[in-house]
Amino acid sequence: MTGTTVASVIWHRLDRDGTDRCRMARVEGGWLLVGHARWDEAGEVVALDYALRCDVGWRCTGADVTGFRGERPVAYRIARRDGGFALDGQEAVPGEDLDLGFTPAWMAVPLNRLDLPEARPLEVATARLRAADGGRLVALEHGFCRVRGGLDHAIPGLGRDARLGLHESGFVTEDPGLWHGAVHPGD
Repeated sequence: MTGTTVASVIWHRLDRDGTDRCRMARVEGGWLLVGHARWDEAGEVVALDYALRCDVGWRCTGADVTGFRGERPVAYRIARRDGGFALDGQEAVPGEDLDLGFTPAWMAVPLNRLDLPEARPLEVATARLRAADGGRLVALEHGFCRVRGGLDHAIPGLGRDARLGLHESGFVTEDPGLWHGAVHPGD
């Protein structure tokens, strides 16, 4: 990876066997999050590598996801288009941010871009990748709110509310029931 590594994180899944290793790098013209997620899903090994690209202001410009779900290859190219994101040239799904769905890495993007108010939720519209469904994007709302001791995160469409732990880099360190991570400073 080119650029200067600002931080890296290793997340361990809490809901099943799996890990996700991600690096945040400052690159010419913006930011790059590069990761390697590996987990077991119903006896099937899933191995996905991702590169999430952002401009200097932490506005996501696109992502690539490659790897395998069992024996099936995965290759997705997602680009910002028409006020949202489009997967492999398909029709755009509205969203300010791109939720990769299988990794907490994507949350570093809005958490570094937005000035989240204390104790007042801020809604973030995302296009969420549903890689398990053969690869498609769907619209999904997230709510973030800074509170003492962390960050509240709600996904009303999934019936999920959680108090997240957050590192100064913008990486989530705790997502109860899903992820636990340790962040390390860059180069």
